[in-house]
Amino acid sequence: MAYFIVLERKIRGLDTGMDGKGLSLNIGALDEAARQLGVRPLSEFYSGDPDEMADFLESEGVETGEDDLPPLENFEAQEGLETVRALAADEVSQAEGVAEDLRECDRILTSAAAHGVTWHFEIDI
Repeated sequence: MAYFIVLERKIRGLDTGMDGKGLSLNIGALDEAARQLGVRPLSEFYSGDPDEMADFLESEGVETGEDDLPPLENFEAQEGLETVRALAADEVSQAEGVAEDLRECDRILTSAAAHGVTWHFEIDI
């Protein structure tokens, strides 16, 4: 599994690629550290297209109703930057792959903030 950033719209010249496995493997510790630091936990920035999520769940044998899944939600880049930067300065970022993933998030979200583009995390399974 890996977390990755999805922007509401593309930004010319911005590569949004990132590994995201360090975040995924350490999401529990990262979320706990975020709460202690008084910022929004990374997992709360997760969202997804309800139609795509329904298709995935059905392929896994899980039935969903029309209103069972929440709508796609995007977030302000600045709010994500607050969390990413707080975590990057914390000892939790020393876990394998975490510091690099947080740097990539900072790079992408800094550009998104400068262009007024919202975002959310998705998870590659």
